[in-house]
Amino acid sequence: MLTTIAFFPWVALREPLIVGPLRLIPYERKHAPADGPHVTQADIDGVLRAYAVRKSVLVKAATLMEIGAWQLGQNADDDTRRQLFRARELVAFTALAERQLFRGHFDYCNFDTYAFVIQNYQPSNGGTFSFTTRHRDGDASRMWRSEEFAFVMPLHVESKATMKLDERLLEALLKADEADKLPYEAIVEFDRANTDSENVPTHIEIVLTKSAFEYFFDISQNVNEFVGELRKVVPDRDVATKFAGPLAQRWTKARPKATRPLEAWAREFCDVRGGAAHGKSRSGARFVWSEEAHLAFTSILFPLLIRQRLANEGFLAIDERDALELALIEDYLMHDPFAARPRDGEHEHPWSKVYSYNVLGEIMRRGIEREMQKIDWNHLPSEQDPNGRTGREQ
Repeated sequence: MLTTIAFFPWVALREPLIVGPLRLIPYERKHAPADGPHVTQADIDGVLRAYAVRKSVLVKAATLMEIGAWQLGQNADDDTRRQLFRARELVAFTALAERQLFRGHFDYCNFDTYAFVIQNYQPSNGGTFSFTTRHRDGDASRMWRSEEFAFVMPLHVESKATMKLDERLLEALLKADEADKLPYEAIVEFDRANTDSENVPTHIEIVLTKSAFEYFFDISQNVNEFVGELRKVVPDRDVATKFAGPLAQRWTKARPKATRPLEAWAREFCDVRGGAAHGKSRSGARFVWSEEAHLAFTSILFPLLIRQRLANEGFLAIDERDALELALIEDYLMHDPFAARPRDGEHEHPWSKVYSYNVLGEIMRRGIEREMQKIDWNHLPSEQDPNGRTGREQ
């Protein structure tokens, strides 16, 4: 009888993590998780022996996954597989939502970092396995032994990736999915638009990302619908606070009828998407941003919208930082993240400065104001000099 394990081969986990029905378990070759009620360490090692970081360098650390009543080594029926694959999408999305851009390459991840495998094997013979590939006229299955073959980590995946998840967000996603309140298709499209794979051109990522927004808002491709929905979820700013940065005038000139930068961006994004989907020009003087800049911006905006939706439906308490970043999201539009470079003597990327000074700075300012409001200015202690005179008497 075939038994099953489920795992993320390219990303490691430092400590076991339980979130709702989901259990993420660290794997270390020959050591962890040790024998369990339905699986042996030797069998897990046998299955993972088919996965290599580089030529002849086998994976030493990975992450195993269980869900609900299903445990490693038990047979996974179709419903269990569906649950596991859905959970994988949410785990990967949570990691993407935590990702910080333009801050060096540390802790960076992409969707392909969270490649996921549900592998059948024969007990005491984990090194023998089969896999299925798609054909245009169906599919094909092949049988291999790990001594003869290895799946090699893609070059665009960090070789020492470690899971970094917002547990609160993951729990909220799982609860919303259980309640059938999750825009799951939107998350899938967003995940697929963030692989970093050379096999997925940027114009395809643009189409996938726009599709994610359409699923999220439940709208058609119509640009006015998109603009209207964005207006509902990102309130307009006070006129006195608008808008400083190298691209402020370019957005106004490019889309003179737009009433705010977010609308100008949305209309350009839909224009770029139309070119990508219909074989039209996606570059030229009418565009303020490149495809890559649009994708970078949406990788910040879309997770914030998911957090807000979860908060509105009672699955998540959105924190002040995320609420502020969404409210101030248009400040990112004032800079081209790929053209802009720090000036002499500066080492911070313009988008990092937007986050540091606008979002974190505003949190600090609000915190100071709250503390100041607690002070009773009419009953402050007087300062005294060594002779006992008060500061007012001196």
